[in-house]
Amino acid sequence: MKKVFLILALGLFLCGCQKRGPEYLVSSMGFDKENDSYKVCFESVIINSEDTKQSVKLLKGEGKTLRGAIMRIEKQCTQPLLLSHCGVLVIGDGITQNELSEVAKYCVKNEEITLSAFLIKTENAQQLLSVKPVSSLTVGFDIMGLLEQNKHYKNRLFELTATNYTAALPRVSINDGGLIFGAG
Repeated sequence: MKKVFLILALGLFLCGCQKRGPEYLVSSMGFDKENDSYKVCFESVIINSEDTKQSVKLLKGEGKTLRGAIMRIEKQCTQPLLLSHCGVLVIGDGITQNELSEVAKYCVKNEEITLSAFLIKTENAQQLLSVKPVSSLTVGFDIMGLLEQNKHYKNRLFELTATNYTAALPRVSINDGGLIFGAG
């Protein structure tokens, strides 16, 4: 009897019949700083094996350190964050040059985040990532489409490591009709 139970349990384990919580596929990450506190947000597509409908959620964390804010986001999730599809790093105006270097170093050290992710500037990263996407599932993917059309910027993570993160980043802002792409 024990052998039959063991074989059944092993069979259930191997066929993937375990219930899992939702997975969070991160499309973009936003970084702001306000009142000596980091405000980080991850725009995530929520994938649930029990539901074919995908939804988007903005995960938010705040902390005195960058790592503390990110840890608050991680604690909200029942599964690990899937960072390999993160294509855009949104830098709010409250982030100084030194803090931008800290954000970039975190992203470079995190081997899941692709070095070809775009960096952009905006007034408020969380506000930008909260707008309704125009042409795709997430705002991050919309921004990637805009940046692919404007290739004269050197604003990918791997390109910025050579300039010590001092290159001018393209600016994306919000308009009534959606996103506006510009310099500065």
